[in-house]
Amino acid sequence: MPPTVITLYQPPPAWGLPSLSPFCTKVETYLRMVDLPYRTRGGDPRKHPKGKLPWIDDDGRTISDSSDILDHLNARLGDPLDGALDHSQRALAHLARRTVEEHLYWCLVYARWVDPGGFSFTREAFEKLLPPVIGKLLVHQVIRKKIVGALHGQGLGRHARADIYRRGCEDLTAIAVLLGEQPYFLGPNPTSIDASLYALTGGIWLHPADNPMKQHMAALPNLVAYSERMHNRYFGERPPGGTVP
Repeated sequence: MPPTVITLYQPPPAWGLPSLSPFCTKVETYLRMVDLPYRTRGGDPRKHPKGKLPWIDDDGRTISDSSDILDHLNARLGDPLDGALDHSQRALAHLARRTVEEHLYWCLVYARWVDPGGFSFTREAFEKLLPPVIGKLLVHQVIRKKIVGALHGQGLGRHARADIYRRGCEDLTAIAVLLGEQPYFLGPNPTSIDASLYALTGGIWLHPADNPMKQHMAALPNLVAYSERMHNRYFGERPPGGTVP
């Protein structure tokens, strides 16, 4: 029997990234890392029980949340990327994942949706996905307002611009220090944590707007090289959007 083709529901590519969403980028990167056949489709998060993207359809089974998706696929495949990691490496990967997904992510959200320079590019990308006229209103009055509220509720949005970017830069420095001269975060071979790290660092580096986090990343050459290495290895010769017709 031919292998099951996974359908990944996510926003489209933008700015050279696989998706507008870092968590969708994380899942698509993982699918390429383990060489699973997949296709991408647009999805309306309002029609999904958890109300967010990404989600996958794996042979009729719906799995949502990027971490739950990777856990599901790891279990199905026998943990091909992380099976050889020891307890210390797994613990380090866990802490790094929490740092980038629960903190650095919100700094990226601020850079894209609140900071005027970043929002100009984000607005343009999202307005292309929506009907004319009403799309402009939705991005400004609904989507942006909701995201700014979520950022405030999370707590980071209560800080001044300089403090938010300072905190994001501290995360980038910590990642760069731990990465050192290794090609991948835990050594010579890529593991699942690299999907998360690429999604967030690539999301900062490839977004066209300039901001203090991007400037700080430019001063961390090993982190820039890492982000570009991941991008070139998994997306350099195959554009985003799936590995099957």
